[in-house]
Amino acid sequence: MSRYRAIITNGVRNFHPAYFAMVMATGIVSLAFEAMGFSAIAKALFVLNLIFYLALCIVLVARMTFFLPDLKADFLTLRRAWLFLTFVVGTNTVGMQLFVFEHATVLAASLWLVALIGWFICIYSVVVNLVSARSKPIHEIVSGATLLVAVGTVSVALLAIHLLDAMATPPGYVYFAVGAFWTFGFLLYLVIVSLVTYCLFFRRFELANWDAPYWICMGAAAIITLAGADFVTHLPLLPAWNGVRECALWMTLFAWAVGTVWIPYQVIMDIRKFMRVGIAGPVPLCVKVFPWSRLALGRQYQVYDPPAWSRVFPMGMYTACTLALAKAAGNESLAVIPHYWGWFALLIWALTLMGTLRSLIGAFASE
Repeated sequence: MSRYRAIITNGVRNFHPAYFAMVMATGIVSLAFEAMGFSAIAKALFVLNLIFYLALCIVLVARMTFFLPDLKADFLTLRRAWLFLTFVVGTNTVGMQLFVFEHATVLAASLWLVALIGWFICIYSVVVNLVSARSKPIHEIVSGATLLVAVGTVSVALLAIHLLDAMATPPGYVYFAVGAFWTFGFLLYLVIVSLVTYCLFFRRFELANWDAPYWICMGAAAIITLAGADFVTHLPLLPAWNGVRECALWMTLFAWAVGTVWIPYQVIMDIRKFMRVGIAGPVPLCVKVFPWSRLALGRQYQVYDPPAWSRVFPMGMYTACTLALAKAAGNESLAVIPHYWGWFALLIWALTLMGTLRSLIGAFASE
C-alpha cells in the first residue's frame, strides 16, 4: 500500500500540465463527430471527456494544495508555463460540449468564467517569463507549444460565441468584444507562427527535436477558423453587420488556408521522426505500415509522452473547423474533407489513449 501511495504522491507532485491536452483532444474529436452526424461516437467521447476533466482537475487541485512550490516552479519555467494554457482550452472545450450535448448554459458559462480567469493567470505568467528570458536567442524561447497563447485566447472567444445563443437579443457591443478577442488571438498567431517558422526553416533544426506541439501550427489556425466561421454564422442578419461579416469570412478563409498548408509538412515530419529516430536496426513492420503506431505499440520503440496529445487536438480541430467553414461559406464541397480526415483523427486519438494507459500501467508495474 505504501508503494502505491508513493507512486500517486509522485504523480501529483510531477503532474504534467500537458495532460489537459487530452481533454482538448477528446473534446474536439467529440464535437467534430457530432458535426459529422455520428452522435453515438460523439456522446461516448463526451462522457469519457467529463471523466478525464474531473480526474485531471482533482489532481491539479491536489497539487495546488500539497505541492504548491512545485506548481509555482512550473509557472516560472517558460517551457512549462505555455502548457498551463491547455487547462484554459480544455475547460472551454468541455464547456462547448456541455452546451452542445446538454444545453447546460449556466454550467458552460461557469466554465467559461473559470477559463477566462485561468487565461489571465497564464498570460501573466508567460509575460513574466518572457521578460526574464529576453536575453536568450529566439530559438530557445519559441516552440510549437508557444502557439498555445493564441489557441487559449481564441478558445475564450469560441465558447463566448456559442453562449450568445442563450441571450435573447445580445447588444452589439458584445459581438464587438467577442470579435475583438478573436482578432487578438489571430494577430498573436500570425506573430508567433512567424517566429516558429523561422526556427523550423531558417535555422538548423534536428529531426530529433520535432515533437507533437509543432502540430499546433496547424491547430491554432484551425481553431481560429472554427471561431471565425461560428462568429460569421452567429452575427445578426442586419445590414450594419454585413461589412463585418464579409471581413470576418475572408479572415477565416485565410486562416483555414494557412492551416491546410501546414498539414503535409507536419505529416512528413511525423513519418520521418517515427521511422528514423530511436530505432536501432530494421524498422518494425507495424511502423512501416503506419508510423503513428509507435504511440501505442511495442515495448522497445514506443514514443508516447503527455505532449503527444498536442497532435490529436489539431487533427480533430481541423475536422470541426472545415465543417463549420463549409456551412459559413455556403460551400458544401469543403465538407467532404472532414469525413475522411475525421476518422484519421479518431485513430490517432485511440493510439494516443493506448499510449497513455500503457504509460500509467507501466509506472505502477515498474515500482
